[in-house]
Amino acid sequence: MRDRVQDDAETITDGPEALPVLTSGDQGDLAQDPSQVWPGRARLADRYALEQPIASGGAAIVWRAFDENLGRPVAIKLLHPHHATDDTVVERFEREARAAAQLNHPNTVRIYDTGQDDGLVFLVMEYIDGLSLRQVLRKEEPLEPVVVAAIGEQAASALGDAHAHGLVHRDIKPANILLSSDGTVKVTDFGIAKALSGTDATLTTPGTVVGTAAYVAPEQLSDSDVDARADIYALGIVLHECLTGRPAFAGDTPTATAAMRLTHDLLPPRQLRADVPRALDDIIVRATRRDPIDRYRDGHDMAQALAPLVKSRPADVTASLVDPERDVVTPPAGRHELPYSGPMPTTRREYARRLMAAFIGGLVLTLVAVFATRALQEDTNGSAPQAVEWQVVDATVVDPTDPDGGDNAEIAALAADGDLQTAWSSLTYGDRVFDGHRDGIGLVFDLGQQREVRSVIVELVRGGVDVELYASDTLPAAQDTPEGWGTPRASQRDIRPQQPFQLNPTTNRYWLLWITGLSADSTGRYRVDVAEVRFRGPA
Repeated sequence: MRDRVQDDAETITDGPEALPVLTSGDQGDLAQDPSQVWPGRARLADRYALEQPIASGGAAIVWRAFDENLGRPVAIKLLHPHHATDDTVVERFEREARAAAQLNHPNTVRIYDTGQDDGLVFLVMEYIDGLSLRQVLRKEEPLEPVVVAAIGEQAASALGDAHAHGLVHRDIKPANILLSSDGTVKVTDFGIAKALSGTDATLTTPGTVVGTAAYVAPEQLSDSDVDARADIYALGIVLHECLTGRPAFAGDTPTATAAMRLTHDLLPPRQLRADVPRALDDIIVRATRRDPIDRYRDGHDMAQALAPLVKSRPADVTASLVDPERDVVTPPAGRHELPYSGPMPTTRREYARRLMAAFIGGLVLTLVAVFATRALQEDTNGSAPQAVEWQVVDATVVDPTDPDGGDNAEIAALAADGDLQTAWSSLTYGDRVFDGHRDGIGLVFDLGQQREVRSVIVELVRGGVDVELYASDTLPAAQDTPEGWGTPRASQRDIRPQQPFQLNPTTNRYWLLWITGLSADSTGRYRVDVAEVRFRGPA
């Protein structure tokens, strides 16, 4: 691992991108006088007046400056002189500007200009007058779940826009998530974004890793291709830290911290904090799967998953982090049921006019919904394609403590017979962890051949069970323990009686439902009753 990862206090990197971008609220120990940090220079390109250094790294320094042509504050990233003479570094720096300049999203720090002046290479960016998420986490207790969801939705939206342009950030961390004075989340420093096409891969030294030890995705520690799902993983780790108040992984060294994610699954935040909503827990668990195929496809998909958890404009929720006296906005109505712009009507006539407009608008929308529903029903009754449900050809009970198969092995088929009135049941126990006699018990399902599965629906007689879901192309030699099955495709504690698991498309024949926690029945004893497990594929 050491030949692949460079130890640093926070960042594992292969070049000039190891630079936290700070805001006006985080000056650190940087000098107040520009001449002390950049001797002899107070202006740049005969246009930008350098005012205050606000961040520094081994390759560049970021200044607050003033654009005298347009009369606005800006942030300017300057390569250190010893890097400005390196053609490869300059090419990488200019590539950053060209890539990031494509982005025009309200949650992304804008790129205004780039150029060279008397041997200095610079990049001019939007100046954010606010705080970084790293600053917020240093001074705040674990954040409220609704605030975390609002941070996540805005950051994921910015990443979704970048991913749509073929860019991967590759270094999502709290220092690169900023909050402007009005609470808007801004993702910054796409300096290690890399085109998904890989046409510029020669600019990265082989055998190195780009990213930050505490947040880097597992695939960034190997020679695997890195795509949008690496950003999803890193954002999930950030949101986990926001909820729990501590890093998800912490080793003795940055290298050890990074390596932990190769062998350790992230502990779901609900196990550390009981008030985390199940939906938010599910999103973070999915985002941080070790196998990229099990995560959200890109930032857009993750933002869509987070949106229903934020019941008002996300920036209004996160504004409380910048202005401590401002309460967290948690209105009871749905997001799109609230007006966000303009004052409330001040006269009865204006109020009546708006009320009538809202009534007419609601009536129109209702009629549209009725006709759309009818049209959808007609299409469904016709030839509209439906998701296919794969038939299970065999089901068996596996138990590492019982070579004959485990509890009620002879009725395992009832868990996949298409009849919700029948069920496979385990034996009953005195507690939810099998009285300590075993780590779990499983059901193996055979689909007959390799099938593309996009979702698995587990239907129980009674919820509250803990499960893990595994898949394999071939039946593992040690099929009675999860170790032989590799990384779980999904896992969830305290599942609902009907629990859907949405998966990135995966093609396998054999599936293992591994049960690690039971639920209490009406007698106070513990067991699990699996009525049906369904495997669904594409239309």
